[in-house]
Amino acid sequence: MSDSDSSSGVPPVAVSHTSTLVNKTGSWKYVRPQYRDRVAPCNQGCPVGIDIEGYMNLLRQERVPEAVDLLLRENPMPAVSGRVCAHPCESACNRAQLDQAVSIRSVERRLGDLALEAPLPLPAPRTRKESIALVGSGPSSLACATHLVRMGYGATIFEADAELGGVLRFGIPDYRLPRDVLGREIARILALGVEMRCGARVGSDDVPWSALEDYDAVFLGFGVGRSRRLGIPGEEAEGVITGLDLLRQVNSGRRPNLGRRVVVLGGGNSAMDCARTALRLGSEPVVLYRRTRAEMPAIEEEVTEVWREGIAMHFLAAPTAVRVQNGRLAGLECVRMRLADADASGRARPLPIPDSTFFLPADSVIAALGEAPDFEELPESFAMQDGKLAVDAYGTTSRPRVFAGGDAVNQPHSVAHALGSGKRAALGIDLCLRRAAGEIVSHADMLGLRYGPAGNVSITRWRKDDPVQRSGAVNEVVPIDDLNLDYFPRVPRQADSQLPPHLGRRNFAEVNGGLGQAATLQEARRCFNCGVCNQCEVCLIFCPDVAITRRINGSGFVIDYDYCKGCGLCSAECPRGAMTMTREGS
Repeated sequence: MSDSDSSSGVPPVAVSHTSTLVNKTGSWKYVRPQYRDRVAPCNQGCPVGIDIEGYMNLLRQERVPEAVDLLLRENPMPAVSGRVCAHPCESACNRAQLDQAVSIRSVERRLGDLALEAPLPLPAPRTRKESIALVGSGPSSLACATHLVRMGYGATIFEADAELGGVLRFGIPDYRLPRDVLGREIARILALGVEMRCGARVGSDDVPWSALEDYDAVFLGFGVGRSRRLGIPGEEAEGVITGLDLLRQVNSGRRPNLGRRVVVLGGGNSAMDCARTALRLGSEPVVLYRRTRAEMPAIEEEVTEVWREGIAMHFLAAPTAVRVQNGRLAGLECVRMRLADADASGRARPLPIPDSTFFLPADSVIAALGEAPDFEELPESFAMQDGKLAVDAYGTTSRPRVFAGGDAVNQPHSVAHALGSGKRAALGIDLCLRRAAGEIVSHADMLGLRYGPAGNVSITRWRKDDPVQRSGAVNEVVPIDDLNLDYFPRVPRQADSQLPPHLGRRNFAEVNGGLGQAATLQEARRCFNCGVCNQCEVCLIFCPDVAITRRINGSGFVIDYDYCKGCGLCSAECPRGAMTMTREGS
């Protein structure tokens, strides 16, 4: 630099006459960034075990058929679960801490309906000689059978009723789950090669338990068939029926005359279904529950629908006797309750208030206090746990080659949990039969197969045929604190279309219309894609050394560690927590 230049006040500046490629700043670093796909909390929160983030990302790219395929890999009945699931995945959604959770169930329902519009699949190739018998045709058996035939096994479902579906067909009203939707879901399962025998009650003279000895494994998927009793005087009176009986009658096409005044006892989902069913039969139902709204086990939206349709609820009251006059049901003698310390269920314990008896007139009483499976017809004793069949993580019972799931085991009574248990049992059966055939099969790492430490298993991980490319995948759930929320504007949640109450209460037409195609894609774009690189290019833009470039095939990015100096800008700016800084050489 000349003297005249220095006199201008400009300080001396080092100038390179060569390309910046000469200066390999990568030698400066002691930490390096890595792409690392983690598990979205919704995936862990799904009882079925679905790659929710994966299909949301495919929808974001408008790759709808691939999104449908990814969903069907883990859940054979998305049009059903998309209507009746209690969606715990949405409670786990990180987006709920910004504005509102993604409407995951509604998106799943739309994808399920699209799957029903497609032609029936071809039968899955039979690659195994073994066959499995499944007792009962509820969601756990249907899921188990589907995954088994996809793995090459033969599967035969034995159902005592004339049609398949179990609780899906006889326990959920049409206004929540239309019969044609269920029928088409089951038709797709049968098209895969699942065989069925309806009107075949296992344990009867027609199908003795010994007949199942011809099969290589047995899955017990029978549901709840016994209602809990009221335990009060007069409960055997005509006009007192169980919730199961009412729903079975109505779902079989009958329309019983309940009279004008109907009292529904209970606070669970079945009680809500019975109340709304009674309303559609022309009655004026009232729900009687011994605790408060806060303690009701029914999911929030089911209770909301009961309120929305104008059904009354009477809290902190319990029946003490059924009163009959002139040979006919007159009503219920009841007592008011107060709440005390929590009982074994963890909820406040209801206690009767002295001298608070009152009378509630009724033409019919529907007892929807809960249900339990009937184990009396099982041929031999099984190990039990809390009144249910004791099983391990794979659904294995105490009997060799006998597995169980659904409501027969100790888990929440929900369609999603039943579907998930059927999947785990299919995995367990596959593992058991392969070992019995002399194949060298390492013990299944249940933790590694789960979505996160507490999620359900992935059958795709078990089969090792994941169609989604992963970058440095680790099986840990990404928390909200690892996301960069500055990149996510607040966007309203898409609302399902609803049949107006004055129309819905008149018939059994489906009340929830779900989301349309455009709204489904918009809702999928609200997904954060937590913990997974969705190629947003933020890392590429912020890298000061231009050390990050897109792969030639467009599938993600590559880091040139010769020039990455480990500044950590890419990791800090990543919106989804899909990058991590790792000590050099580790």
